[in-house]
Amino acid sequence: MQPIKNVLYIMCDQLRRDYLSCYGHPHLHTPNIDRLAAAGVRFSRAYTQGTICGPSRMSAYTGRYVSSHQVAWNAVPLPLEELTLGDY
Repeated sequence: MQPIKNVLYIMCDQLRRDYLSCYGHPHLHTPNIDRLAAAGVRFSRAYTQGTICGPSRMSAYTGRYVSSHQVAWNAVPLPLEELTLGDY
């Protein structure tokens, strides 16, 4: 049996990729995130599923399109019956 690998999933609100020094920002320094990025996985082509942050987060949590999980606006809760990353 192979050992189980740990996954640390970090989601920040209102943090742009180009504001991180590990992605090349010339003046801002983010040493802790840089260390995490050096030891883990960095995405160079990641895309959002929606234009509003709440529905986009729900898409990341469920792996589904905004049109399928019933959260189309901010402050709309995800239905309890929806499976999320933690359920798998």
